[in-house]
Amino acid sequence: MERLTEQLAGAVGLGGRDRLAAADAENARSAVTQNIKAAFRRIRPRLPALADQLQRHIRTGTYCAYAPYPAHPIDWAM
Repeated sequence: MERLTEQLAGAVGLGGRDRLAAADAENARSAVTQNIKAAFRRIRPRLPALADQLQRHIRTGTYCAYAPYPAHPIDWAM
């Protein structure tokens, strides 16, 4: 009975409201987006061209994607 009570308590949010699964997904999406932005800020001082390139081509949202322009392939070799 105690384990059942613990599980049920974990399934509800503040004030006994139902916890939405979508809220967990939104929290994860937001965390990923913020971490990608933080990575851009850390890269920019040393490699501004790379930070610009990544910022132009990385898309965040429900899904994250790296989408370079097909007509302008990137040569990553230095």
